[in-house]
Amino acid sequence: MPPFKVIIVGGGPAGLITGHCLAKAGIDFEILESLDKHDPNAGASNALWPQSVRVFDQLGLLEEATTLHSPVDYRQSITPEGTPFYKSDVFKQTRELHGHSFMLFHRAELLNLLDRRLPDRASRVHNNKKVTAIETHVNGVKVACVDGSVFEGAMVIGADGANSTVRRLMEEKAAQKPKKEAMKTAYAGLYGSCTRLPGLEDGTFYETHGPKFSIQLGVGRTRAFFIIYHRLDTPTTERHKCSEEEKTALAAEYADSFITPEHRFKDVWDIALWSHMAHIEEGLVEKWYGDRVVLLGDNVHKMMPNAGFGFNSAIISAAALTNGLRRLVLEKGDAEDISNDELTRVFAEYERIRKPDASKFVNVSAAYARAVAWDNVVFRVVDRYIGPYIRMDIILLKGLMSPLVRQGLVLDFLEEKDFREGSVKWKNPRQTLARVREHEDPNAKNSDEQSS
Repeated sequence: MPPFKVIIVGGGPAGLITGHCLAKAGIDFEILESLDKHDPNAGASNALWPQSVRVFDQLGLLEEATTLHSPVDYRQSITPEGTPFYKSDVFKQTRELHGHSFMLFHRAELLNLLDRRLPDRASRVHNNKKVTAIETHVNGVKVACVDGSVFEGAMVIGADGANSTVRRLMEEKAAQKPKKEAMKTAYAGLYGSCTRLPGLEDGTFYETHGPKFSIQLGVGRTRAFFIIYHRLDTPTTERHKCSEEEKTALAAEYADSFITPEHRFKDVWDIALWSHMAHIEEGLVEKWYGDRVVLLGDNVHKMMPNAGFGFNSAIISAAALTNGLRRLVLEKGDAEDISNDELTRVFAEYERIRKPDASKFVNVSAAYARAVAWDNVVFRVVDRYIGPYIRMDIILLKGLMSPLVRQGLVLDFLEEKDFREGSVKWKNPRQTLARVREHEDPNAKNSDEQSS
């Protein structure tokens, strides 16, 4: 009988981290990526919050990731005219609350790590594979690509982004359009990276707060990463590919806005190594799965990137889905022994577990983006004057974001070798070999003394 194999559509960070999780679970998989190869300069930044650092530890990726990341302790807020108005140690306090640090990466380097370290990468990752059709049958799926190639497996995971082909095909097969378009765009983003400017402070994340826009500048080891968030005149549900002319015009519009007290945006734009403009979708999809097809990452929970929760949400979703699939495969064995109904139950449980927290992260990210972009006069007054006085970001970190972070799921079958815990206790305790054995067999005696 054929082994249980998963076809992952999308070879970006969400698809690759899912592959790592499945590999550790002993589940076979193949990844279909539409691009020929990843551009080593592409992308601004990605970040790992502490809950995701735990999963990287379990996957054996944390040691190398630590050598690539840029530590961040402080956030410096300034006005478009260059006036600093609040310096916060919010990232330092995140580490004190949760043990692990907030880790900032050049997206291309993080993607390279995930791609290069993927087990059996050469045989499992297929580039230039743009999916055109998904056929499901009683024991599996067939995925067809534009070049005529076909891949077979037991199920499909769609990890191909907010404008997902897999989601569209799933909805078409169900002959049921969603009640409303899940993804809505209110902001456009101009992303980029550049060589480091003189005078940038290590460990500092700069953020310009202005009317209907904000700019972020992260300081990396050898590069700086920037994003302009520009409020559209009218929110839209239509897909739009931004042109080079639009990108150039947006850069010119904010050229004289300060991004640090000493530097204007034009200073980084003039030395940009890579840049890209795109609409930023936001939303939570109503239905996360169909017949042998399940969605993950930006496909189902797309959020404003300001707070850095997008990829982190995908990591936790990958862990939750892998836990469920592994239990099913261990119980049933080969692909032909696993029915559509059994897979559907796993998918439904995955959605039930992840949807509430994902919804909260979408909403938190939306509120933060609009607060720092002074979306209305209340946001402007609170952000510019009241917030710094009462240290509102620390209040929100401890009262809103930290409770969400502490709930982060981990893989329930892998130990954590570099477990850390701060003043806030994790909802899901440390995974040790003894705990893993106990999870596999509830009757097994846990003979290890487990640390907190």
